[in-house]
Amino acid sequence: MNQTLNPAKSSELLINNVATQFERKWGHAPAYVAVAPGRVNVIGEHVDYNGGWVLPAAIERYMVMAVRPRTDGKVRIADENFPGVTEFTIDDLDRTSDWSRYIRGVMFGLKEAGHELTGFDGYLDSTIPVGGGLSSSAAIEAAAGLAVLAMIGEEMDRFELAKLCQTAEHDYAGVPCGIMDQAAVLNCKEGHLLFLDCESEAIEHASFDAPDWRLMIINSGVAHELADGEYGKRRAACHKAAEILGVKNLRHIELEDLDSALANPSLNEEMVRAVRHNVTENDRTHKTVKALSDGEINVAGKLLNQSHDSLRDDYRVSCEELDFIAATAQQLPGVAGCRMTGGGFGGSCIALVHRDSVPSVAGSITTAYQKKFGHRPAIFQTAPEQGGWVVKFN
Repeated sequence: MNQTLNPAKSSELLINNVATQFERKWGHAPAYVAVAPGRVNVIGEHVDYNGGWVLPAAIERYMVMAVRPRTDGKVRIADENFPGVTEFTIDDLDRTSDWSRYIRGVMFGLKEAGHELTGFDGYLDSTIPVGGGLSSSAAIEAAAGLAVLAMIGEEMDRFELAKLCQTAEHDYAGVPCGIMDQAAVLNCKEGHLLFLDCESEAIEHASFDAPDWRLMIINSGVAHELADGEYGKRRAACHKAAEILGVKNLRHIELEDLDSALANPSLNEEMVRAVRHNVTENDRTHKTVKALSDGEINVAGKLLNQSHDSLRDDYRVSCEELDFIAATAQQLPGVAGCRMTGGGFGGSCIALVHRDSVPSVAGSITTAYQKKFGHRPAIFQTAPEQGGWVVKFN
């Protein structure tokens, strides 16, 4: 195969397996394989749709999509993890309730942007836990966008593609997400965190220069569904509060002005909680970037702990399982800090763990969690990965 980018070694097995399964399914080799990593947000939660600052990393778990163009306008896609084949045409990109809605939404967006689509055969596989708060939906959107663009021989600015994928999730999946997930999946740099200003869309690649520390992901096994209304309620409260306070969005309230903002009698309790979380979370995110750049891992860890407290108590998007993981991890030697990550209501926690303590921390959390809830959490460690790429097959 002719690689257009150098894929991470941990992804090569998945790429080759998908290419093999593609050939078995469709009787010919793929032309391209698009790879999109999952993402974990180190800090800066539920502030992206309020114009705030976020600090995600792409992770070493992937959505992989093998494709080969067709000339009849038909699209046929099989998925390693779902039975059957999804079929539609490039002229029939209606919304559906199955997983293909993410791909249809991206294709519709590309078509609306003036790109001439082609039909194709496709095959998908993924190592990103679904419902784990690690952006499996953004990854499938990104992989679809990269694959379709490769087949038609065109390119697109990565941030513009991220915004197109975000629109697809809004319109086809019914989740009013911010830009963080798609931006991270497409724009991250290996060995770095993505420091993203969600209002100006300015990107900085913040170095994660901590060779003795790892990012540990602890998946509770509790699947979340952000389209069930709770996510939308939180977002609506934020926007209404910003309107009352006379700002474009909550990111424009400074920490020193927080008390006076919270004293506004027109804010109800839910709005007060939303404002307090957003203002303090933005402050924590800036402080975390500085702490990591200064090598002050323990300072960064304490900020992660504070973030979890705010998400649990003010924003109320945690759950019993995530609270248990965070509280357990925070007490263990070798853990600088731990918090829930992602949309919440289930999913995963992220911890900063010293590399020498990874086995003991994973074992302690697993034992305690299984005793409490009757099943084991899925735990893995990761380093910051690069954003999506495409492999060309001869």
